[in-house]
Amino acid sequence: MTFEAKPALQGLRPYEPGLSAEALRRRIGGDAPIVKLGSNEGPWGPLPGAVAAITAHVAGLNRYPDGAFHELRGRLADITGARPEQVVLGNGADSILINLSLALLRPGDEVVFGWPSFITYALSVRKVDAVPVQVPLDADHRYDLDAMRAAVTDRTRMVYVCNPNNPTGTYVDRDRLTRFVDSLPEGVLCVVDEAYHEYVTAPDYPDGIGELVVAGGRSNVLVLRTMSKIYGLAGLRVGWGVGPAEVVRAIDTVRGPFEMNALANVAALASLDERELLAERVEATETGRASLAEALHEVGLAPIPGVANFLCVPLPGGVDAAEVARQLEERGVIIRPLAMFGMPDGIRITVGDPDDVAAVVGAIRAVVPRMLAAH
Repeated sequence: MTFEAKPALQGLRPYEPGLSAEALRRRIGGDAPIVKLGSNEGPWGPLPGAVAAITAHVAGLNRYPDGAFHELRGRLADITGARPEQVVLGNGADSILINLSLALLRPGDEVVFGWPSFITYALSVRKVDAVPVQVPLDADHRYDLDAMRAAVTDRTRMVYVCNPNNPTGTYVDRDRLTRFVDSLPEGVLCVVDEAYHEYVTAPDYPDGIGELVVAGGRSNVLVLRTMSKIYGLAGLRVGWGVGPAEVVRAIDTVRGPFEMNALANVAALASLDERELLAERVEATETGRASLAEALHEVGLAPIPGVANFLCVPLPGGVDAAEVARQLEERGVIIRPLAMFGMPDGIRITVGDPDDVAAVVGAIRAVVPRMLAAH
């Protein structure tokens, strides 16, 4: 007897995470440091308060956490000005994405989003037999909100706006996003994915939670964020967001029990008090991003101007992104080729600490000019 996946999953490949340092070590051997810049992790560990909270809670891991995470919801509500019933939590923002699809989408419903963008949008939609509608980015590699609005039909149930966009690092400004949200038909939920929100210092970048949901009172917007990046909690998986209370209730209905774990909960609570250290991380990321961009230009590449903790680099015609990544890996440096994200001619490089930036720059200088000369 054989078992087949349901039709919606036929031909669907699982999400492929970036190469791990352990996997690369097994492949290349040796004991030189591995520089992992393929998954947009922050180069710093959890904030000091989070480390202390995790350590203090280890002895209590024989007990389940509060399944509703009332304290964390309340703190996030206080910080954002939302009501606790508007706060959604998940095992990373990815789990909220799939739970949104489980809660809201019926077979044949459409979900509109820009492309190239975060692959989980398409995967989470297809898993429930709904239809992803991918709209090309504009000439500046930003979400083309006018084209997305034109793609909305009477079958559209949700639209995603990744702001800043992964993998291009570009953003849509306050006025454009507000106009887009206000133009959507009744019954269409706009999900604004702000996974890299904390890194952005541009004055016209919108705070989706504060401006659209709380102050703006819009009932058709759900804004998602994560503590995996600048907070250094990628290994614990803390995703959260603010939106319509009825959408949050629907997500809570389909999510698994204790979907966040106890250590993630206490680490997240403690991290919310570390605002000064976060500001230092933002400044260090901006410095590193500028240094990386300068070095890329020096070897003849043109990274897309970005505002997050990574740079997206389109490669000249004929240069194989997967081969660039492979040759860098042989030198102990992990970056991300972007075919899965809809950009087969591009690579994405996370901004690490100064030593990481120096290592990836050195590896690129050794590999890329030779490959460019060959084409």
